[in-house]
Amino acid sequence: MPFSVFLCWAKLGVASIIEAYWKPPRLRPPATSHDMGPLLRWKKNPVLAAICIFSTMTLILPLSFFYHMKTFVLKRAAVFPKPLMFSVAFMSIYSLGISLFKDIPDIEGDKAFGIESFSTRLGQKRVFWICVSILESAFGVAFLAGLSSPFLWVKIVTGVGNAVLGSILWYRAKFVNLNDRASIRSYYLLIWKLLYVSYILLPLIR
Repeated sequence: MPFSVFLCWAKLGVASIIEAYWKPPRLRPPATSHDMGPLLRWKKNPVLAAICIFSTMTLILPLSFFYHMKTFVLKRAAVFPKPLMFSVAFMSIYSLGISLFKDIPDIEGDKAFGIESFSTRLGQKRVFWICVSILESAFGVAFLAGLSSPFLWVKIVTGVGNAVLGSILWYRAKFVNLNDRASIRSYYLLIWKLLYVSYILLPLIR
């Protein structure tokens, strides 16, 4: 991966971390999707909502950003390297966890408006630990991918980095009170912050 592309990706990660701490993403109020137009009420169908998040985070954002940098900024042929392909694989797992987790704090509003999300069907606790397991598997894959690199410094940086991120995610999960919306919100924001840190580690894997 050209250094300029890596630098832009790293800047995106740093900027995202700063944004997360100063202006973190908000959880939707329970009636948000109900107030939207009929064509935007994807939340009523948990599969469509998950597909929307999955496609945006996994395909649209990373591939379009990389393609734009390679072709329009660097004026080079769009050859997709290993770090990008791994980033897509990592995001496919991580975005799945986020798409399931986002409905956990909205369970009361979903029940009130008759929205059958995974949380209302399976229960908050079960979906919560499914999400944690999915997110942990993403860091596990990143950890193994880093260890498979022929470069020692990549093994050390990405291995330790992803191990720390996964440990933080698991440790904080044990203290989440699913009956407290503030506790769920805090953990949800942590998920995004860990993702933003991983933006710096992902381009290093090669």
